[in-house]
Amino acid sequence: MENISRIKEKCVGCKSCEQSCPKHCISMVENKEGFWYPSVDEKSCIECKVCLKKCPVENTEFHRNEPHKVWAWRNKNDVDIMRSASGGAADSAAKTILQMGGVVYGAAYDEQLAVSHIEVTDEAEREKLQSSKYVQSDPKDSYTKVKQRLSEGKTVLFTGTPCQIAGLYAFLGGNPENLYTVDLICHGVPSPKFFKKYLEYQNKQTAGRVIYFNFRSKDKRGWGTQYLLKTKTKTKTKTKTKILSLDRYGKHFMDGDCYRESCYKCAYANTSRVGDLTVGDFWGIAKSHPSFNSPKGVSSVFVNTEKGQKLFEMMRVLAEVEEATLEEGMVKQHNLVQPSNRPVIRDTFYKSIDEPGFIKNIKVGFQPKARLKSVLPNKLIQKIKSL
Repeated sequence: MENISRIKEKCVGCKSCEQSCPKHCISMVENKEGFWYPSVDEKSCIECKVCLKKCPVENTEFHRNEPHKVWAWRNKNDVDIMRSASGGAADSAAKTILQMGGVVYGAAYDEQLAVSHIEVTDEAEREKLQSSKYVQSDPKDSYTKVKQRLSEGKTVLFTGTPCQIAGLYAFLGGNPENLYTVDLICHGVPSPKFFKKYLEYQNKQTAGRVIYFNFRSKDKRGWGTQYLLKTKTKTKTKTKTKILSLDRYGKHFMDGDCYRESCYKCAYANTSRVGDLTVGDFWGIAKSHPSFNSPKGVSSVFVNTEKGQKLFEMMRVLAEVEEATLEEGMVKQHNLVQPSNRPVIRDTFYKSIDEPGFIKNIKVGFQPKARLKSVLPNKLIQKIKSL
């Protein structure tokens, strides 16, 4: 039948079709790997094709713009920048919209550390959106909520992966004046099931329960790629940090062998951006703008639209900024050039995910460079980067 079922593995899991179907005959079902895909009740389907009209895979050219300005961004607020993955640009955008009385949508953990898009309307909740979550966020019914808030005249900010932003525009069927979007430079997304299995493994290892997880903690070594988790037992709370590439989950996120199949053919892995602003780590800052570099982190902000420029000017008061070139902002950001490569191991990576020893059997390898980096003082690492 002529409906969303023909998209198959090209599906990005945004759930726009599920929220758009006038007959409510589409449901998102988790496959064996733990990714969501649409399932259509063919008996109820009237082949109206609304699901296809609202699908970002079918509408990849909508709201695409080349960046016309690139900035290095460093949040002035020490608390906010330390809670952010890099320079705190996406958080500054959220703070600005909330100060205007608007509504913000972004990825957050729940009490079980499952990641989904939530609605934030006040400063107290904004902290939940800070820092990166390296797992696919469940959009749930966020598009429907955004549409409702926009109809109420609210200013809305939606932050997410490019395909999630594209899904929102397709769902809305246009670009409302009171909607701002920030897309994140995305490598690809592992499945929520993989992350859940990993947390269960950590629970067993510590004989406790993981109560906090941060993929990009700066507490011990500053800006970089190290995680921090906290586990709680009946008697005490323990804290653990490790470089991502030396961790069973982090290693395979970094290697890109556990992503959703659509990530390897991502239509948004280039400089034709779908968000008003694009935000990522400014990895080349130590070389291109050494005086602006900071161990607390620096973001790259790509201004893609007139609305993006307007949002940038409103949030600019919250940060130190320095203009950069597109080439400087793209250093070590290969997903602004092409999608992540699909390793051969992806064929079998999830094959044993339901077996008890799945996480335990994942190999990390020796990795001498990463292990050396883990023991060197951070100041020395920063100096080496600048050279």
